[in-house]
Amino acid sequence: MKKTIRKSLGIKVLGVVNCLALCLTAYTANLACNWLYYQEEEPEEVEEEPEVNQETFAIFGVDSRENNLGKGTRSDSLMVVNVDNTNKKVYIASVYRDCYVQIEGHGLDKITHAHSFGGPELAMDTLNTNFDLDIQKYITVNFMNVAELVDDMGGIEQDITEEETKYINGYIDELNGIRGTSSAHITEAGTYTLDGTQAVAFSRIRYTEGGDYKRSERQRTVLFKIFSKAQELDKAKKIDIAKSMLDKINTNYLESEVLRLLSTITEYKVEAMDAFPKVFYSGKIDGVFYEVPVTLNDMSTQMHTFLYPTETYTPSETVQSISAQESAVAPTANNDFTQQ
Repeated sequence: MKKTIRKSLGIKVLGVVNCLALCLTAYTANLACNWLYYQEEEPEEVEEEPEVNQETFAIFGVDSRENNLGKGTRSDSLMVVNVDNTNKKVYIASVYRDCYVQIEGHGLDKITHAHSFGGPELAMDTLNTNFDLDIQKYITVNFMNVAELVDDMGGIEQDITEEETKYINGYIDELNGIRGTSSAHITEAGTYTLDGTQAVAFSRIRYTEGGDYKRSERQRTVLFKIFSKAQELDKAKKIDIAKSMLDKINTNYLESEVLRLLSTITEYKVEAMDAFPKVFYSGKIDGVFYEVPVTLNDMSTQMHTFLYPTETYTPSETVQSISAQESAVAPTANNDFTQQ
């Protein structure tokens, strides 16, 4: 194993990946809302769709004051979700926004730019090309709606460390100004019930030891807690959330596609969450900061092993070719989180 070099990753301002939590909850709530619609309207019998054993979709989180959920807005958070319908398990893989990948028509660049260049369609294509995935569906959300979701759910319980108290209050102040809220500062380490503003602020912390990796860990923790709390809500509350959130997401899911999962999705278990790449070079290339997988072959293999634990995978020629190009630029890693 390569020597671990732990260094804070000085990353530019990004939106909150825990808006991903909004996606998963909206995904669940969307099911409930569609169920209610079909129950009230009593439509003609719909032909039953064949059961899908596994379904993989992408979640893109954007930071847009204008609520632009398409082309022209970077995806500051990216997540690949695999739903194992057979075993009722969910696997969630985050990809760092500055990950160095091949984007069609734009060469090697940060994966966050794919959504801006070509919307969710190009972002999905970029994930598929670089990691040998077959993603056909997406959900895009604006992180500004996450706080509202957390508030609607009554907050989430979260441990805050002493180091995190040094940074969280600046984000709380910023979000208070944006949302018109008056959420309190957190000045001591301890366990708190975070409201929406505080939860989003927690997810934005990026200067503590571990940098981008620790930030992704916080985001996954918040995601898990929101998803778990959503499972505890009664049907009426889920429907209320669905009605308030459905017009705030962008997705290519059809009602018939989400309807077939209604009876079981809220029973699923989040089996594992992780972030990739594990081993990478973080630094500037031609004056621009990137996180370059070392290697893309290894990253793709690790993602497949994580998302599809029962399957065997070998990187395609396309992935191997891109990996070789990246290795020519950054052959040596300076971060190794394989043991995290």
